[in-house]
Amino acid sequence: MSIPKDKIEEVRERASIVQVVSEYLPLTKRGHNHVGLCPFHSEKTPSFTVSEEKKIFYCFGCNATGNVITFIMKKEGLEFPEAVRTLARRYGITINEFKKEVPDEREAIYGALKAAAEYFMLELRTPNGAQSREYLKGRGVTGELAKQFSMGFAPNKWDGLTNHLKKRGVSTEAAHRAGLIVKRDNSPGYYDRFRGRVIFPITDMRGRIIGFGGRTLDDKIQPKYLNSPESPVFKKGETLFGLSQSKEQIQKEGSVIVVEGYFDLVALHKHGFRNSVATMGTALTPEHIKVLKGYASTIYALFDSDEAGKSAAIRGLSLFLNEDVSCRAVLLDKGKDPDEFLKLSGPEALMEAVAEAPTLMEFYLRNLRDKLNISAPEGKKKYFGDALSYLSRIKDIAERGHYVSIVASTLGIGIDAVYDALKRPGADKNLKVNIAKEPVASRPEAMLLKVLIRHPDLYTPDADTAIEAFGDAALKKAGTAICGFLRDGKAISAADLLEGAEDAESRGRLANLLFREDDGYVEEPERMLRDSIKSVLNRGRVKQSTQEFTRESIKLLEQMGKSEVALEIRKRLEIGPQGKRH
Repeated sequence: MSIPKDKIEEVRERASIVQVVSEYLPLTKRGHNHVGLCPFHSEKTPSFTVSEEKKIFYCFGCNATGNVITFIMKKEGLEFPEAVRTLARRYGITINEFKKEVPDEREAIYGALKAAAEYFMLELRTPNGAQSREYLKGRGVTGELAKQFSMGFAPNKWDGLTNHLKKRGVSTEAAHRAGLIVKRDNSPGYYDRFRGRVIFPITDMRGRIIGFGGRTLDDKIQPKYLNSPESPVFKKGETLFGLSQSKEQIQKEGSVIVVEGYFDLVALHKHGFRNSVATMGTALTPEHIKVLKGYASTIYALFDSDEAGKSAAIRGLSLFLNEDVSCRAVLLDKGKDPDEFLKLSGPEALMEAVAEAPTLMEFYLRNLRDKLNISAPEGKKKYFGDALSYLSRIKDIAERGHYVSIVASTLGIGIDAVYDALKRPGADKNLKVNIAKEPVASRPEAMLLKVLIRHPDLYTPDADTAIEAFGDAALKKAGTAICGFLRDGKAISAADLLEGAEDAESRGRLANLLFREDDGYVEEPERMLRDSIKSVLNRGRVKQSTQEFTRESIKLLEQMGKSEVALEIRKRLEIGPQGKRH
C-alpha cells in the first residue's frame, strides 16, 4: 500500500526544510534564503541555497536540487517511502500505513540501539559496574563527563544484552543488524558483541545513537577497542565521535581539533577544548573533512611526534588539498596521545601547541627539507620535484604564493623560477578548479520564464507557443511545466514544479530560475514578457499583429501535435475553430 498523496503533501508542508537541513550542515541567513557548503560536492565557497518560503534547496555549484523529502533521501540513503515516514514521525504526522505489520528496518535498528544504550548506562551504576567506575575514575573521567557522553558498561556476560533486548521486545533481526549481537558459529542462537567493556555510544549529527565503541578493562584482552560493525545507520568513515556534542562550539570558534580516540576526546572536553571530535581510531577520510569544513575554517589534527605520527600527518595532506580546507598539524612531544599529554603537561601546553601549529603544507615542506641533503644537487632536485607536486594542487593564489616563497628560500633560488616550473606542461594540471556553471541559456527564453514565475497573472497563450519554440531543451521542459500550472489556474508551487520535472537537468534549471527570480526586480514585466515572446517566435519570422499572432500560435501548437494545449487555449480565450471570438 502506497502512502496517500495528501499525507506526502502534509509532510512537505509541515516539515521545515531549513530546520532539517541545519541538522546536517550549518546554514547562514542571506536575504530571504539560507546558504551553506554543499553536502553533495566539494566546495569552499557556499553555493548550497535553501528557501523556507519555496520549501526547496538548490546548489548553484553542482545543480543538486529538491525538497525536504529528497534531501533526506540523499543524505540518509533512503527510498522515498522511508524518507516520508522519517519526516512524518518527526513532525507528528500520522500515516495509516504505519499500522501495517511491516516494520521500518532503520527505525527498528534505532530502537534496538537506544534500548542497548539504556542497558549499558544502567549497568554502569549497578554493583556489576563497580570495576568500570573505578577504571573511569582512574582515567580522569568524572560523573559529569560520563553523563555528557552517555557512557555505560557492558558486563562480562555472553547473553546479558541479548536477554535484555528480548525482554524489551526488540527483534533478534534488528539487534543483529545493529551489530549488538553476533550469530554463533556452531550452535543456534546469538551472543553479545560487547562484553567486559566501558561503552561509548556513537551518535549521528541529529544525536541519534547509531553504534557503540567499547574499551576493555583488561589490557591483555585484544582488541583493546571494539567498534560496532557498519550497518544501515552507521558508516564509520563518515562518522565523527562527539560531533553532536561539539558542533555548536566548533561553529562558534570557527575551528575544530581532531583526535583519534574516545578517551582523548573526553580528556579534551574535560580541559575545556569543547570544539573537538574523534575519528574512532581511524585516519580522517574525505567524508570527515567535508562534514567538518562546513562548521570550521581551520582543522587542527593532533599527531604523535614520532615517525608514525609524522607519516600520518603527511598522508593527510592530499585529502586536505583535495577539499581545499586549511589544516594545521599539532605534534605532541610528550606522552603517547592527547589524554596523556594533558595529564603530563596540562591544558596550557596544549593551547600553546595549537597556537604554534604549522599548516600541514608547512609541516610537509619542513619535514621534506630535514629528510634530504639539500646542499647536494640530488637533494635539491628531489625536494623541488616533491614540493612542486603539492604546490600545483593549491588553488588559492595567495596561499600558493606563501608556499612558493618557502620553497624558493629553502633552495636559494628566485621565486620566478618556482612559478616558471609550475607553468611546465603537466605541473599545473591541478590548478584548474572544476566549478559547475549554470548553462548559458537564451536570454529571452530565461527572461520569459522568470517573468511568468514572478507575475503569473501575465500568462497568455502566446507563452505556450513561444516555449514550444525554445531551443534550450531543459528550459523548454521547465517552461512547459510552469505553463501547465498556469493553464490549470494553479499557484506556482516550487516543490510541485520540481517534483513534476521530467529529469534532473530540468529540475536543476527550474530550481535555478526559482532562486534567480529573487535576485532582482523585473521592471515593466508586461513589456519584458511581450518582448521575450516575440524575440523567441520571430527568429526568422515576420512580425504579426496580436490577433494574427494568437491565431498563428494556436495553429502552430496543433501542427506540433499539441492539440490538447491548443484546445485549452481556445477554451480560455473563448475562440472558435475559425479564430472568431464568441
